[in-house]
Amino acid sequence: MASSDQKRGLDGLDARLLLELIEQPDATTVALAQRLSVSRNTIQARLHKLSQGTLESFQRRVSPRTMGYDVEAFMNASIRQGYDRETMKTLAEIPEVLEIFATTGDADLRLTVTARSTDDLYRVNRLILDIPGIVRTSTSVVLREFLAYRTKPLLERIVE
Repeated sequence: MASSDQKRGLDGLDARLLLELIEQPDATTVALAQRLSVSRNTIQARLHKLSQGTLESFQRRVSPRTMGYDVEAFMNASIRQGYDRETMKTLAEIPEVLEIFATTGDADLRLTVTARSTDDLYRVNRLILDIPGIVRTSTSVVLREFLAYRTKPLLERIVE
């Protein structure tokens, strides 16, 4: 029976390659090939395959703080039934909305939003509340990040 890693198409070499990229994001394909003891063509083929769904967008590496957006918050939003598509489209048009997740529980959506200040967060919240279909929101401001987004331990598990 195939493991879930194999079902997803991620094998040990892919995991080792991704771990190398975590440690050395600017490594050349030649350097990666040497470190992993495979050919440069193998590395290029694997990188191409990984870019088709495994590797996230480069945008994920750009911190909003470097652009003056010092406040990050999580917002739960409840939407009126039947407004899903229209609401998502309008939310996606707000630059400060970084992520939108459909969730279970007390709210329908979980948003990650950013703002220049708490006053600016109030403005963003008002924009969201004015969207047709949004019934209510609840916002939690991030005070400090203790663990950044990571996948390294999961990749290390595949290599083991």
